Amino acid sequence: MPNIDLQVLKEPSMPQGEADVLDTLAKALNSSDDSAVVAANLEDELRQLIALSKSTKAADTLLWNLWVMLLEVVRIVPIEHPWHAALAAGMNNLRSRGGLVVELEGCTLNWADLPDLSMYVFDKWFDATELDDYTSEDIDAWKRWNSFASQLLNEEYMNWIIFPYLEIRSALEFPPPEDPTIFECRLWIATQWLTQCAELVYSEMTCGVDLEEKTKSAIKPGPLCEGVYPRSLQRWEFWRERLEALAGEKGLEQETDSGDGGAGRTIPSASLSRIQQAINAMDAASNNARV
Repeated sequence: MPNIDLQVLKEPSMPQGEADVLDTLAKALNSSDDSAVVAANLEDELRQLIALSKSTKAADTLLWNLWVMLLEVVRIVPIEHPWHAALAAGMNNLRSRGGLVVELEGCTLNWADLPDLSMYVFDKWFDATELDDYTSEDIDAWKRWNSFASQLLNEEYMNWIIFPYLEIRSALEFPPPEDPTIFECRLWIATQWLTQCAELVYSEMTCGVDLEEKTKSAIKPGPLCEGVYPRSLQRWEFWRERLEALAGEKGLEQETDSGDGGAGRTIPSASLSRIQQAINAMDAASNNARV
């Protein structure tokens, strides 16, 4: 698969820190055809770049530059391109190995926390399908963001555990929107989170710990799942039942008629395949939890 020219992201007014980060990302991404090697090189190159900072404040600023440019790169790299997985793996390498960002007295910035990444992601998290004039590029970029974020979420990095709730709710707990592009996009994203993070989400939803009122309000179920406790096995089971209802029983293409506004809608075979993958992941997660 051909490489992508990241220089298209450069602008004349770009801060030097962002330009340096972009050059570092481009160097590492173009360093090999092997995704694992690229991920390792990403980690090494970024560690070296930030370590050159002369102060903790300078390192913090450069980290912010990193997150800005990283997510800009994620937006333009297709999910099927090897770079997409390498970018996620590189960040996971940084987090799992940890270590101080800079070896300076008083520095507490540690790669294990991916400092400020979640702050930037939360600030920029926005469903492109809510725009009146969304484009296909907006849809693609939103899918890429969700795919990337889902690959970083794990037991050691729970900073955006709220995202699966929000995106699955959007797709499965509301009547399907009339616009088929919006419906397919939201369904794609919901199945991505369920397929990638099924075990983690199942563990969350069955932990039995009460939620704070603020969190309970933030992840409250949509109208099709009204009255269900936000973090519960009942909600998990609703999601699975909803996926089965959308898939129907005929296999490749099915007209939905579930009484929820989806009557007469054709589910494309690609979406049906993703639905089945999500169901399989959900079943595996619940079965593994019982072992």
